[in-house]
Amino acid sequence: MTEHAAADLCAVELLRFVGKHLDNHERQGMVSAKEGIVLMQNFMVFDVESVGLHGEGFAVGYVVVNGDGETLEEGLYICDPDEAQGTPANRRWIDNNVPAMNTPWVSRSPKELRTEFWNLWQVWKKRGVTLWADCAWPVEARFLTQCTDDAPKARELGGPYPLHEIATVALLCGCDPLATLDRLPNELPAHNPLNDARQSARVLIAYLRRLGRIL
Repeated sequence: MTEHAAADLCAVELLRFVGKHLDNHERQGMVSAKEGIVLMQNFMVFDVESVGLHGEGFAVGYVVVNGDGETLEEGLYICDPDEAQGTPANRRWIDNNVPAMNTPWVSRSPKELRTEFWNLWQVWKKRGVTLWADCAWPVEARFLTQCTDDAPKARELGGPYPLHEIATVALLCGCDPLATLDRLPNELPAHNPLNDARQSARVLIAYLRRLGRIL
């Protein structure tokens, strides 16, 4: 068996019964093929910039795409990084590496930013879209946890189940999940979370096509 064939077989076995673990909204975004393999239709990919790996998020970008890679919606929410919790050393890294971001969606605080994103996710979740991130631990995973912590009673059951990992899909394709990939013009500069989400969405669609997961 070739390396690619082995990866495809692993993907089939891993995803065959994934639908059993999704709520009704998330099931809407998936269709079962004749052989019982779950195929996905629409995808929401998000990326967060935070003050350090374990600091507070101050910017979040997202892209919603269909199986053809067409953008259905995208956006960027930001707040002042000085309002987010983090260390002085990590703030210096932001000053040196994170570009200026232009967006009409400027929040007053990190909590308000999280609320904006959470409400948006709930809208797309009801439409059957699945949520994805690339190397979600720790930044994106912590961001979602903080979203829940902001309103635990109301949001306890509202998160993604599961949060899908693009790096794992890359591994199943036989690709290096930590490789630095070339970017298209609209994916530059890096460390703008909207640009990063655009790149992640593009490579996700490419991986899923390779694995036969797209209608």
